[in-house]
Amino acid sequence: MRRRVLRWLRRTGIALIALVLVVLSLAGLYLAWDDLAPVHVSTAVPGFSVDAAGVATHVEHWPAAHPSGLPPLVLVPGFAESTYVFSRLATRLADDRDVFAYDVRGYGFTAHQGPYTLAADTAQLAGVIAALHLTRPIVVGHSLGAAIALSLALRDPGSVTGVVAANGDGTPYFGSDRSAPGGGGGALRSVATLPPLGPAVVTAVVRHRDPIRKLVASQCGPGCPTDDRAVDRWRAPFLADGGVTALLGIARQPLIGLTDDEERRVRVPTAVVSSSEDTSFDQTQAVATAARLHTTLVAAIPGARHLALLGDPDRFVAALRPQLTALASAANPRR
Repeated sequence: MRRRVLRWLRRTGIALIALVLVVLSLAGLYLAWDDLAPVHVSTAVPGFSVDAAGVATHVEHWPAAHPSGLPPLVLVPGFAESTYVFSRLATRLADDRDVFAYDVRGYGFTAHQGPYTLAADTAQLAGVIAALHLTRPIVVGHSLGAAIALSLALRDPGSVTGVVAANGDGTPYFGSDRSAPGGGGGALRSVATLPPLGPAVVTAVVRHRDPIRKLVASQCGPGCPTDDRAVDRWRAPFLADGGVTALLGIARQPLIGLTDDEERRVRVPTAVVSSSEDTSFDQTQAVATAARLHTTLVAAIPGARHLALLGDPDRFVAALRPQLTALASAANPRR
């Protein structure tokens, strides 16, 4: 009986090893084929490039239609996002102030240049503000971009008027331990991004519009643009040279973010925006985040999803504008 079990285990092990080798071989062959027949996306990308702390950084600018002297806005996209995520929102916010958005290092059309750490991302944001000669802007961080915005507020509070954490709490955590940097999942990240399997899977996804269309629609809602042109704006950065490699390089690292204690030490005026149907950052988390940030400025958008800023920009602006006014007033109280 024991020999039979051992024989079965041996055969099973050999079969599994053979299966893994076949999968890795197919992944390698797929990547070789992709090199021979790459997909090229022709899409207009507005904006310009600045040197932000040594990183060639893609920036978009929406000038104020009716300048009012209000603090400019700097918009920070989240994981796997680019300035495109703000394209419908920024035009509305620019009615009375200058609005800028930039691609975080490794994403969009910014240089694929590490290290992919919170400290480096924070330095890049500070570099963007310096390169654009902005005076104490309000920084709006979407999703994981909230971590970068709050990190700058913690490290250099005099550089910003305030921070808005939109659809993200600025921490990387999925578990109960929120006292140290990290976020867990190191083994899973390593396996999921293992060459050639990880690059092959991501490449296969971005080569085709339908997977991206479905993913965006699930996070954005019925108001989100999902025509071919819009989907290509999402795909284009990853189809560019080094795009997939940079994404996987970022994914291998622990998710960036502040600890709860670090957020409690933020002293600049802050606000929080959430969407009721956002599965990654719900109203309960928004209230908890506001408590750590010592703010009562919490706005919820009923029926909206994670990408409400793109799928429902009018309601997003309606929720955000009162917060922007309150942040400017808190930073510059009347005497």
